[in-house]
Amino acid sequence: MLMAAAPGVAQDDLSYYARGAMKRMHGGDYAAAEAWCEKAANYGVADPAMVAMHLDAEIAQGKYEEAAETAAAAAEAFDGYVPIQVKVIEVLRAAGKEDDAAAVLQSLDALAKKLNPKTLNATELTALGRAALLLGGEPKMVLSRFFQKARQADPENLDAHLAAAQLAIEKADYTLAAKILNEARARIGPRPAILYQQARAYSASDRRRSASLIDEALRTNPNHVPSLVLRAEHALDAEDFTGARETLDEARAINPRHPEAWALEAAVAEILDEDERARTARAKALEAWPKNPVVDFLIGEKLSQHRRFTEGSEFLRRAIEADPDHLGARKALGQNLLRLGHDEEGWKLIGAVQAADKYDVETYNLMLLHDHLESFETIESGRFVVRMTPGEAAVYGPRVIELLEEAGATLERKYGFQPEGRVVVDFFPDQQDFAIRTLGFPGGIGLLGACFGNVIAMNSPGSAGAMGSNWESTLWHEFCHTVTLGATRSRIPRWLTEGISVHEERQRDPSCGHKMTPDFRRRILEDEGLIPIAKLSAALTAFNDPKTIDFAYFQASILVEYMLEEFGETSLRPVLDDLRTNADVEAVLARRMATVEELDEGFAGYAVVLAEKIAPDADWEVPEPGSSLRNDPGALEDYLEEHPDSIWALWAYSWFLIGEREWEDARETATKLVRLFPEFIDDHNGYEALARACRNLGDVEAERDALREWAKRDGEAAEALERLIEIDLEDENWPAIEDDARRLLAINPLLRSPHRALGLAAQQQDKGPEAIRAYETLLHLDPVNPADAHYRLGQLYAGDDDARAKRHLLEALEEAPRFRAAHRLLLDLPPDEDPPRDIPVPDDPEPAAP
Repeated sequence: MLMAAAPGVAQDDLSYYARGAMKRMHGGDYAAAEAWCEKAANYGVADPAMVAMHLDAEIAQGKYEEAAETAAAAAEAFDGYVPIQVKVIEVLRAAGKEDDAAAVLQSLDALAKKLNPKTLNATELTALGRAALLLGGEPKMVLSRFFQKARQADPENLDAHLAAAQLAIEKADYTLAAKILNEARARIGPRPAILYQQARAYSASDRRRSASLIDEALRTNPNHVPSLVLRAEHALDAEDFTGARETLDEARAINPRHPEAWALEAAVAEILDEDERARTARAKALEAWPKNPVVDFLIGEKLSQHRRFTEGSEFLRRAIEADPDHLGARKALGQNLLRLGHDEEGWKLIGAVQAADKYDVETYNLMLLHDHLESFETIESGRFVVRMTPGEAAVYGPRVIELLEEAGATLERKYGFQPEGRVVVDFFPDQQDFAIRTLGFPGGIGLLGACFGNVIAMNSPGSAGAMGSNWESTLWHEFCHTVTLGATRSRIPRWLTEGISVHEERQRDPSCGHKMTPDFRRRILEDEGLIPIAKLSAALTAFNDPKTIDFAYFQASILVEYMLEEFGETSLRPVLDDLRTNADVEAVLARRMATVEELDEGFAGYAVVLAEKIAPDADWEVPEPGSSLRNDPGALEDYLEEHPDSIWALWAYSWFLIGEREWEDARETATKLVRLFPEFIDDHNGYEALARACRNLGDVEAERDALREWAKRDGEAAEALERLIEIDLEDENWPAIEDDARRLLAINPLLRSPHRALGLAAQQQDKGPEAIRAYETLLHLDPVNPADAHYRLGQLYAGDDDARAKRHLLEALEEAPRFRAAHRLLLDLPPDEDPPRDIPVPDDPEPAAP
């Protein structure tokens, strides 16, 4: 069905015009490309590829009405040719001529049913696949039967590659999309359309790579509007609203009526509470096609990404009203409803989308999550609802509720806001379930928790995603987001809400929250320096750059502390109050504190002073990566003699000595390190080396002191706390054991040892209820010696609840029939109304407790 040139026109003439038009299209000179296509038409060239290029050139310039006229003529001239008919439908829709598009689609449906796909070339197969999607075909089937077969039939067919990749991206199958586009680039070259789709494929996972691909596309074609719009979208996501608007202006200089460019402009205005500007921009976006669902879908999606879920949902509902079959809008609305706590309606929508589209990766993952959530147990207390697996609920569910109530009492009073409605917290033992809940797809390694407002998602402390973090501090951090997001109606910038949350972590427990590290100090004083406030939110979402994210969290927290010191302890409240009705944070800060430029300047001095206070007498020089100091102990020893206060050399040499089992020298070196830099708590810190050396020297007291100093500074020092409990159990230092056990449970409540230690400490201090809770929790963790736990519970219940005491003692005897102490205690309890048979006391000794 390939259409030939019109009679009397040489193929050379057709190729000449085609090359000329294509060169100008790829270079972004759309007006010239349009002119070349018109010249070809005037000379009688009737080629579908030229007609399609003519339509693309007109659309690229925003000439929607002219394109509709060209399309109408093309539909008649190429009646029966599927690629042109599909292009005509797309153009008529873009011009708002939905009835005309529907009529062409109806004719196309009849035509498509007569075609045999086996006889079609790659261009025709691709067009037939697009037609199938327009007619409601199943996407996975379309991908395999049409687009992939077209790619196989002609590996150099650009449209086949783009159609397959675009569909994969729409269905969140980013891995497949990247594979297709890499193959297309290898075959065809770095065409702007390929580079743009590659940028889209990496946008969700690797913004740096995506930005690089956008730059490459725009070097090839500076007027490639889709790439400009994607760049603006990235700036908007990073809260760089000025940058987003500047890029959108560039896009509209090329196509003044581009609907997505105007939709993003409307989204920026909505986020900044510029109501009139938002209405004007939305009207411009809908000017050519008043029922274009993409406009409200894009506005709703961007609002939702800025945690404005209620407002975003309003626009998503408008998109669905314009096109009830817009599955992207229905999926996004379903996710919003879940994040707002409207689970029943949200899951219903997600389920319907998944039933209609089996290919969509996000909805598939979400429905798997839904099935997992069905097994969760719900704990309710006042304003809080906690959902966890039954096993974890029994172990630390009560502590979650206690902590939430404590956080509510502290943070709500401090920031003058109490969340409306109930706060829901979900704990996920599977890190991938957590990622799907928060991101919509697997991944998200490094994320510990996420707050959507009144809904919080947490990695379970027992999951791989928790990475040994302090879950209590994380939950405090996330609930602080609930307060600050609610207080500002989600208008607070990311850097400020994150900075406040980390600050509040440290206020609650100075051992938690981000601390000044050697790398942070070096960055402030020697390397890149501080991140400008205007770019701080973007740094917090640089997921492919963990070091930058880590520093950004720390910087945001000390920026908050600078603001509090400079402008007063109560200065944040008015800022949050103003943000509630005006999301322009720069204007709010200028009114309440100082301009962003003044804050950047003042904070820079504050941060430098803070960094210089860290180990001021230390030598901070670090050898180059290839230096012999890193693998030559002799050279390292010589270097240390010349640089006795080198933090790096003391650290490296102390661990070399540990490896050599030279314990006394290791103690001496590590002691100097912790005296010089007492706040250093990174992995393999000086305290850890010192404790290791002292333990091997048999100096338990010195080991205990080193571990205590380490744990005092590091809220995630599980190894130190476990060893402290062992030492203090030998000395029966019950108050210390109780404190260390609670701190260890704040890191991992699924460990057995701290529950048993807490039970022993509470029992010895006559804290009966706490001891009972500790031992009963221990029994949920399949302890090594359940008989001991049951026996101790029998002791604790005896006299107050003899029936329960007997039950635990009988359980102890079931586990250890010769447990003499359990026999004696059972015999000492008052008899039941129906006395049990005589219970002989065995002669064998009772089992030793572990």
